[in-house]
Amino acid sequence: MHNVVVVEDEDIVRKGLVITTPWEDFDCKVIGEAENGLAGIELIFKLKPDIVFTDIRMSGMDGLTMIHNAQKKVNAEYVIISGYNEFEYAKRAMTLGVKEFLVKPIDELELEKVLERLISEIKKKEHLEKLRKGIQNIDDNKLLFFKEYFSSSEGGREDYISEAVKYIRENFQKDISIKDVAEYLHISESYLSRLFKNETNYTFIEYLTNFRLKKTLELLRDKEVKIYEIASLVGYNDSRYFSGLFKRYLGMTPREFRDFLN
Repeated sequence: MHNVVVVEDEDIVRKGLVITTPWEDFDCKVIGEAENGLAGIELIFKLKPDIVFTDIRMSGMDGLTMIHNAQKKVNAEYVIISGYNEFEYAKRAMTLGVKEFLVKPIDELELEKVLERLISEIKKKEHLEKLRKGIQNIDDNKLLFFKEYFSSSEGGREDYISEAVKYIRENFQKDISIKDVAEYLHISESYLSRLFKNETNYTFIEYLTNFRLKKTLELLRDKEVKIYEIASLVGYNDSRYFSGLFKRYLGMTPREFRDFLN
């Protein structure tokens, strides 16, 4: 449910808006009303609504000053209610980011169109906030802590792992498996599996998956490259499987991650 505050000094306009609007049809409810800007800003700070309908010319504090001050603390959508002769005020409101205007007397159909647009905008903001939190949560995701293996010594078992990791870097775009790498190194698959886990702290498939997803994050920054193309570029022919895997690791789909970045 989206919360609404109405700030209007004309009782008949304010009460008419509050009482006659089918708020529930738009998943909204009026949680407060005020008759001037001073009372309005106190209400906005206290209730933190999602939407504020406000007149422009009011005693004490006009609507534009109220919006300017309220925006410092409350992230709401604002709708200006104005008369025909108040276009200059409306232009000033646009500089504050206000996109919606209603002219007195308020037309019911136009009001409903405004509400539809507002709810759509709020849902977009909520989605972006969810993505923002998802990006922050990557801090707790094992992908962030994935580090490529580099041998600190020469000879012995480390050479096998260095060569295996090199094989992954050069062939991750292909459908490769630990069997392929073991054959390339001329050692048994079981021996390589144990060695890989002991030296890197990852199984072969865990390392390969993390490596591919790290590459995916880089490719997603280029919005010219399609998602299915990225899937293929990092070794996944099934783009649905790729998107599902990405979401399991990062909590969002590749498209959602890209939308947030752009």
